[in-house]
Amino acid sequence: MQNHEKAIGVPEHPASSTLRALFGLANETEREVARALELNLTDYRAFTVLSESGPLTVGALAEKLRATAATTTAIVGRLEMHGCVERARSTEDRRQVHVNVTEAASARVKELLQPLAAAAAAQLDALEPDHQLVVADFLGSVVNLMQDHLNSLSAEGAR
Repeated sequence: MQNHEKAIGVPEHPASSTLRALFGLANETEREVARALELNLTDYRAFTVLSESGPLTVGALAEKLRATAATTTAIVGRLEMHGCVERARSTEDRRQVHVNVTEAASARVKELLQPLAAAAAAQLDALEPDHQLVVADFLGSVVNLMQDHLNSLSAEGAR
């Protein structure tokens, strides 16, 4: 804990080490899910974007990944080869091709993550309703802080 305080120059709150552990375990879990799908981490992150957003064109996916169209095309090709995504012509504009996750890959990820999600939900359910709200408010604030920080880092990188 003291090394982290020294590294970032801010006194650490007792909950900070727990958050840091949570972030680290989230990263490790992401790596293990990617490994289970036989994907590299970059490809798994693209899969996650598609899972959360729904069908996207390669160009729209590239924008969300902050990658070039060529890089994203290669990622989509690898995901397709592993059976994680499929391409389909848009029903509105036949010139466009959308990429979407396959039901099989989506089910596999759900199978891998469902035990953790269920256990976390049970932990929350065990709390009094007012404590559940405190936890939700705190985590929501942390998400907003992280998003703001990510945006500022991204803006700095664009300079």
